[in-house]
Amino acid sequence: MTDAPLNPPLKVLLVEDSADDAELILLALDRGGFQVRPLRVETAPAMAEALAGASWDLVLSDYQIPGFGGMAALQRLQDTGLDIPFILVSGAIGEEVAVAAMKSGAHGYVLKHNLVRLCSTVERELKDAAARREQRQAKEELLRSEERYRELFEHSPVPLAVMDYSAIRIRFEQLRAEGIQDFRAFFQGHPGEVRHCARLARIKEGNAARSRTFGPVGLDGEPMFLDSLFVDGSWPVFQDVLVNLADGALAFQGEMPLLGLGGVAMVVSLNVSVSPGHEQTLERVLVSSLDITERLQMEAALRDLDRLSTKGQMAAYIAHEINNPLAGIKNAFALLEPAIPLDHPHRRYADLIKREIDRIAGIIRTMYHVYRPPSLSLGEVPLGEAFQDIQSLLLPKCRAEGVAIALELKDPALRVRFNEGMLRQVIFNLAQNAVEASPRNGTVVLGGARTEHATEITVTDQGPGIPPEWGERVFQQGFTSKQGSGMSGLGLGLGTCKSLVESMGGTLVFRCGVPGQGCTFRVRLPDPVEKSGVNP
Repeated sequence: MTDAPLNPPLKVLLVEDSADDAELILLALDRGGFQVRPLRVETAPAMAEALAGASWDLVLSDYQIPGFGGMAALQRLQDTGLDIPFILVSGAIGEEVAVAAMKSGAHGYVLKHNLVRLCSTVERELKDAAARREQRQAKEELLRSEERYRELFEHSPVPLAVMDYSAIRIRFEQLRAEGIQDFRAFFQGHPGEVRHCARLARIKEGNAARSRTFGPVGLDGEPMFLDSLFVDGSWPVFQDVLVNLADGALAFQGEMPLLGLGGVAMVVSLNVSVSPGHEQTLERVLVSSLDITERLQMEAALRDLDRLSTKGQMAAYIAHEINNPLAGIKNAFALLEPAIPLDHPHRRYADLIKREIDRIAGIIRTMYHVYRPPSLSLGEVPLGEAFQDIQSLLLPKCRAEGVAIALELKDPALRVRFNEGMLRQVIFNLAQNAVEASPRNGTVVLGGARTEHATEITVTDQGPGIPPEWGERVFQQGFTSKQGSGMSGLGLGLGTCKSLVESMGGTLVFRCGVPGQGCTFRVRLPDPVEKSGVNP
């Protein structure tokens, strides 16, 4: 029994015209522990056929072959594009020729009278070839990985950007050299430095979703600065990003308000992560920003609904506590009234007292309707009744502001299918805002009319209007222009009103004409048939 070979089988293409020399070469390889599977060729066509018909681990070629030769064999191998070690094995080759062969791409050469070097040369070149294969495979895998990353990056529905923060990293080092250790305290005391860092950041590339949300990165490589997207609330979040990076963190998560394409205000879930291999330079930082504005608005709407539920409980309690003594007053006055002669000089006060008692009862009833705990059930809401209730509820405020509320209903019996509690609260809030915006002696008009396949409710004031620079920001949660007290804060924000209307399939928009001549908010509530997508 013979020992197993030290090396795996070696497929050798031997370009050699001498059978004796070929046998000596194979004997040297066998003694070196190689189990050789050889094929000897003597011509260019035979070599081409061999290269095309099988895979080879090694090519050993004589330098001088009649009608062929080592350099021609080398060229033939190179023409195939195969990376196979090519070693010249010749009996007569000078140093200059050997150097020229190596420059042409030969991997080594061995003299036939010194075949003792053959095995070591073969081992070295086989290892080098294996290393080259691993490098090629790694490079190919990296390219495939980059292609997959590029495809995921470009087609991701989430806005993505690759940032270059290397200039910010250099600024960190400069500040450290100046003795700055607590970056949070430093940035809080030097807000201008935070803005300076924002100008140092560069947006290297962005995907299609980012372009749709924030606009293209830049034309002809022109950098786009972060501060062009920032609003006042963005800076504290960006400061946190800087502090984390300065302290060595490689990732950051938070929520940041930004300006989208066209100046639309939004809130995004911000994720910042330093790409592997760029921890020291911050040259490549991946930033994703998912728009969560609608989610936050709905969460705020739910909080407001909870607040309204609490108000409804309080309203019910107040109505119960006031209605009991009010009922006693009304009954006592009913007994007293007949005793007052019709021709008595103060008889008119009796009529006034009766009307005021009824008005107080109406205000209590209206307050309960407007602030009662809301539900999600739909119903047929009579707009005329809702308008009159809101008009009554806002009467004290209207008197204080010197503003009147007028009702315009082409059809007094007009009804709309909606959640009654939500609709009353939305109209109340819009009317209250309109009263506060109108000048003394002004008029707020509550209007309702049928249009094609929908009902429209309008609230029009005679105030200064909404400045163009505010735009859709008026529907942003937390946005307010109110400076007074009055009844402010009892209603919903405009953002929540918009969310409530849209949750029931409607729309809420506003339109301002000439500055200083008022504003109209329009609620459009489509018919149930239209919302389902079926033409009537």
